[in-house]
Amino acid sequence: MKKKTLSIMLSIALGVSALMTGCGGSGTQTAERDGGDKASEGKAEGAKDAAASGKEVVRVVVPGISEETTVDPISGIKKKGLGEFEAFLEAQIPDYDIDLVSIPWDGWIQKMETLVTSGEVDVGFYTNQEAVPGWYIDLTDYLKKDTEVNFDSLNHLFIEPAVFYTKYNSFNYPENTGQVFGLPMTMASNIIVYDKQLFEDWGVEAPTESTTFTELVDMAEKMTGKNPATGSTNYGGYLFSTWMEWYAISYDAVKTYKSDTMMLSDMDTDEYVEYVKNSPEVLNYFSDMIRLVNCCPEGVATGNGSEKFFTDENDIAINFDTNNVGTNYMKYVYAGDSAICDRYIPLLIPTGKNGMEGFPEFFRFSITKSAKNPDAAWEVIKKLTTTPEIVDFYLTNYAQDKVTALADTSKVTMMDYEINKKRHDYQINAMFKTDDYWFWRTPLQAVNNQILSKQLTAEAAREEFYKGVSDWVNNTKAQLGQ
Repeated sequence: MKKKTLSIMLSIALGVSALMTGCGGSGTQTAERDGGDKASEGKAEGAKDAAASGKEVVRVVVPGISEETTVDPISGIKKKGLGEFEAFLEAQIPDYDIDLVSIPWDGWIQKMETLVTSGEVDVGFYTNQEAVPGWYIDLTDYLKKDTEVNFDSLNHLFIEPAVFYTKYNSFNYPENTGQVFGLPMTMASNIIVYDKQLFEDWGVEAPTESTTFTELVDMAEKMTGKNPATGSTNYGGYLFSTWMEWYAISYDAVKTYKSDTMMLSDMDTDEYVEYVKNSPEVLNYFSDMIRLVNCCPEGVATGNGSEKFFTDENDIAINFDTNNVGTNYMKYVYAGDSAICDRYIPLLIPTGKNGMEGFPEFFRFSITKSAKNPDAAWEVIKKLTTTPEIVDFYLTNYAQDKVTALADTSKVTMMDYEINKKRHDYQINAMFKTDDYWFWRTPLQAVNNQILSKQLTAEAAREEFYKGVSDWVNNTKAQLGQ
């Protein structure tokens, strides 16, 4: 037991909060105390090992990895435990003693902040634009001086959208415009999945790569009701709120934004805010989302109703819940389950007229502001993000739904799958690229939740969206003194 995940240590911190609110019994407190003792023992053992090896210890956090090897209940795929990944990293990065820790994906932002601010890790991570200027150091100086990974080599190492998103641009932190806080390892590449059997039962022609989002909704409407072949009730679609806002890109309902200063006071509000009031694209998006919700099971607002998907009794024709359906589909692909993969077919998210679609998420590694040795952390980050074998190991064992951000995929075995080649190429050509999107994304998430609960008409949704965007911009400007 060389090293432990930091979840035990986080439990101790949360236990203090529980005591203050009257939660948690004596048994829980004892377990936390014992866990803290074991974690301390593990850290002590790790320190002794490091001292014996004479290597610099670099503490790296990676989310969502179990302490022990687990078996996925859906696909039967084995997921290697934390220790196996750590051993692999130390073999690939022999100059350093890697102290690997993990946190759950659930609530990762708060947990990551706790680790960084308490000085527990040297290398952290982030996905989209969170409060990273307060967590991580700017890598610009390293990228100017390093002979292997630098501003000249980035375009050779990573795909173009990944390079674009290395530059930090946020309305909330205009003073950090253009800084680099992390290097990319993987990226999201989401899919929609449809049931070929139900399409055949209903006599509806299957979608193609040129099918628009509106046409998918049309198909969903045609397959809602009594299945003509089986007599069972079918639902044409399934939708959920997580990442649903990115479908607005397929409708050209939201716009890309470019700025040299990231000052909201410089924003052309007629172009990026006022347009919403009368936008036919925004209205079309909400109209189609309402139509799609009407094709879904009743429990769609709470995330229920898709339990039969990927089974013989499936009753949903098109699953738009890309956050979950893509992850599970890829598990069947990697497990070689031909029965599932022959019936359930992946579909890349349709682009809008501007040729773009979402979701632009990259998994980046960063040097924490509390890093004991930033230079050592930089060397580890370089290896984590540019070594194909490391990227492949991580994707194969822990992030099957994602694909590599590397430009050269020849040594990444997951790219041997045709679906991954398509996903990778699609992200290069169709990824939504913008300097900031939170000014519309946050308000749209709120409206979409109301759409799923059938609380709004399309016109009312557009009004709420406009109000949300306007309030976000005005409130943020006021908070920043602009």
